[in-house]
Amino acid sequence: MLVGTKFLLIAGLVAFVLVAWLVELIAGLKGPVDLGPIFAALMAGIPAVLWLGFFYLMDRHEPEPKQLVIGVCVLGCLIAAPLADFVQYQLVPPIALEVPGLSVVSIDRLIYSVLIAGLAQEMCKYAAVRYTIYMSREFDEPMDGIVYMMACGTGFAVWVNYHRLSAGGHQVPLSTGAADAVITTLAHASFAGALGYVLGRAKFTRRSAPVRGLFLMLGLLGAAALNGSFKLLDHWLRPGWTLRSWPSVGIAAASAAGVFTVIWAVSQRLLRDSPFRKAES
Repeated sequence: MLVGTKFLLIAGLVAFVLVAWLVELIAGLKGPVDLGPIFAALMAGIPAVLWLGFFYLMDRHEPEPKQLVIGVCVLGCLIAAPLADFVQYQLVPPIALEVPGLSVVSIDRLIYSVLIAGLAQEMCKYAAVRYTIYMSREFDEPMDGIVYMMACGTGFAVWVNYHRLSAGGHQVPLSTGAADAVITTLAHASFAGALGYVLGRAKFTRRSAPVRGLFLMLGLLGAAALNGSFKLLDHWLRPGWTLRSWPSVGIAAASAAGVFTVIWAVSQRLLRDSPFRKAES
């Protein structure tokens, strides 16, 4: 039953991109279009709903209350993402990644992508979970760290995708724009999931507080490094919306899927060790 539902959700994501491609083909759209706020919200929201359903089903032994998972997703969109933008663009002067002639792997780009943008985004996702659901009785096993952090990352991606799709002057190729929304949602959820694994393990470990703190710091830096690396790759593959191509979409998708594959693997280990699985057997 769960496998079939997961398959339908993935099929829905594929269908979302196919529909955008068919509309582009039938309407004869040869280049980018201006979506406007309503269609931008739909293109940002539909992949998030489908991915959130998939992530929710990952915890098959003791699924979390749906209202809490949705609530954390909303926190990611309306609290974590705006706060991250504030930290990036108000508290820290942004370094323009679009400077002509600046190498993709330059030290300026690396510092901004990982230690400013990546760290700010992952820290805000972490705070949205750590100071809310983490203190609830529902957060009762390590797997919950992955589920709730991925829900937060999914909401975070809605904010990112909406502003990318609706920003003034941004002309969006419809089909690749839809694919990009799917990929960006998976990417942000996966980066958060990596930190969620560390968060869940740290809460239930018997190690001392300093060791747990070090563990969380390394997890946060690791998530920031994944986030920043994806930003550098994305900027290299797509300098602008009009230059987006299907090969670049494929490379970005492969990188996001690679991170998610690792999250999936460690989640299966957590599920095997789940106390609720033992209670069922």
